[in-house]
Amino acid sequence: MAFDRPLKIPPLAQSTVSDDGTRVFDLAMQRGTSDLGHGPDTETWGVNGDYLGPTLRADRGENVRVNVTNDVGETSTLHWHGMHLPAAMDGGPHQTVEPGTTWSPHWTIDQPASTLWYHPHLHGSTASHVYRGLAGMFLVDEQDGPALPGEYGVDDIPVIVQDKKFDGNQLDEDGAIFANVGTLGDEILVNGTPGPFLDVTTERVRLRLLNASNARIYNFSFDTGLPFRLIGTDGGSWRHLSRSAASNSPPANERRSSSRHRQAPGTCSAALRPICAPISGRPASRAATTASTFSNCALRPPWKRTNRSRTD
Repeated sequence: MAFDRPLKIPPLAQSTVSDDGTRVFDLAMQRGTSDLGHGPDTETWGVNGDYLGPTLRADRGENVRVNVTNDVGETSTLHWHGMHLPAAMDGGPHQTVEPGTTWSPHWTIDQPASTLWYHPHLHGSTASHVYRGLAGMFLVDEQDGPALPGEYGVDDIPVIVQDKKFDGNQLDEDGAIFANVGTLGDEILVNGTPGPFLDVTTERVRLRLLNASNARIYNFSFDTGLPFRLIGTDGGSWRHLSRSAASNSPPANERRSSSRHRQAPGTCSAALRPICAPISGRPASRAATTASTFSNCALRPPWKRTNRSRTD
């Protein structure tokens, strides 16, 4: 495919700090239209925008409050996937947000640095609400955490991978053929971008992978076979990751190096690698296969930018 569109980077969510020190975010679930590769009029849902949502970021130990307003015209919820928090703040099926109302969960962040995400968790409608676009990342930072690339959008990149299928210029949610699996698409979006490329400017790049697909499991790899280091999951960084080594990496016998990483729907991970090749996502099982290989995104170092488009 041609990598001819700049990778969209979800913006960092704006926040304020109240008098009591609580960090406050305002999120609105809303309807809109987006260009997902089939023209600008594809009907979508998003958070503070037409498709997907901003990235929330907070430090371990901070008190946070998120004001969630429902403007989609249907009952929904917003769940903090992977977050350690009281059940009353979780945003599960038992905490619905009715149309036109605002729900304001609040909690203290008390878990290691991690890549998490938020999405609806409405009974019977979780898949469809996420498929339409209600999803985003929540990054937890830790003051004494490992020294890793951390400039958001430059060397710390969110990579939200979704497969979609279309009926004309609209999303097709019909999953009847694979009713016991879920909706499987034959086109890949990364951060809502079809055929994306990213011009990288640093030797090391941290990729925060989120499989936000409805049902598909991927084996992520570089199409050149380059190895990378898996440095964490939505449970936090690997416990053996060195926090004091001058190279900012664990000893050789403790590295989680690989050339392929399997990831299920609804899970996050973080990978570290000097980048110069496209990421490919290979379906992990024959039952979930509608295409043999997906090329998801081209990451281009400065010395490979003479050609604006690459075809695989």
